[in-house]
Amino acid sequence: VAPKIIEMQIGVRIHAPDGNMFGTLATTVFPTPWPEQTVEIVETNIPPNMQAQFRDLPGGNRQWMLFAQAIPANAQVEATVKVRISKSHIVGPEETLGFKIPKRVSRDLSQFMSNSPYIEANAGEIRKIVREIDATEPLSDWKKVEAMYDWVRENITYQQGDLKTVREALKDRTGDCEEMTSTFVALCRAARIPARCVWIPNHCYPEFYLEDEQGQGHWFPCQVAGTRNFGSMPEYLPILQKGDRFKVPEKSEVQRYIADYLSSKKVLGNNDPQVEFIRQLLGDAANLRAPDLAN
Repeated sequence: VAPKIIEMQIGVRIHAPDGNMFGTLATTVFPTPWPEQTVEIVETNIPPNMQAQFRDLPGGNRQWMLFAQAIPANAQVEATVKVRISKSHIVGPEETLGFKIPKRVSRDLSQFMSNSPYIEANAGEIRKIVREIDATEPLSDWKKVEAMYDWVRENITYQQGDLKTVREALKDRTGDCEEMTSTFVALCRAARIPARCVWIPNHCYPEFYLEDEQGQGHWFPCQVAGTRNFGSMPEYLPILQKGDRFKVPEKSEVQRYIADYLSSKKVLGNNDPQVEFIRQLLGDAANLRAPDLAN
């Protein structure tokens, strides 16, 4: 409901050192369409010495890739694309009794059922919490997920700090939006419920997956860190990516999120190149902020 138009500039700015750069590659995450978001490219600015293309990743995510055969010493090159995003709020269902945990999980959903970087869904403490919630005999599968959501909000105190694993967050019972989101995702997966992280500028929140009475699957968001919103999401900040287990050619390990990346086959000179990745909300959208996480 209530769609809002947001304009955003995405790109990269590279400052060459006191020597030439050869075979330079830069990648950055690019927002894609989701049920609550449409994306339209309205303007592209790429210098003559650069080439650009998109790379699609599993789960509906995308990267913008920029190549430069040569960048002269002390030069600055900048490539940007301006996008127009229509972002809507999500309102949860009024009747939730019919939503069920899927009996079978498709291949596409399997990536949201196991461990991810920093998310240990098979941790003993996670399984113990799920068993304790099962013992309360929730009235429905929706209520079971909500009980796990409330457990995180009641037992993990919001506290900013360095990124921790779910095990570490459970040990000291503190964490910011990443740890609180990861803990809820881990609980869902331990209960055989697909779940994933959603990344927006300077914040993340989780989604869980249930099926309706016709067997149709639906992703539902919730705000674990911040004002209580379960199954709904009154958020206009654009979605940058969804998921928490990514494999990209530039990295040998599985990645928690699609990070910015810069490499060159050869760099001359005595200094290192400098890079700035651009993700700038334009116009009125520049006033949008991540939710109040103190609540």
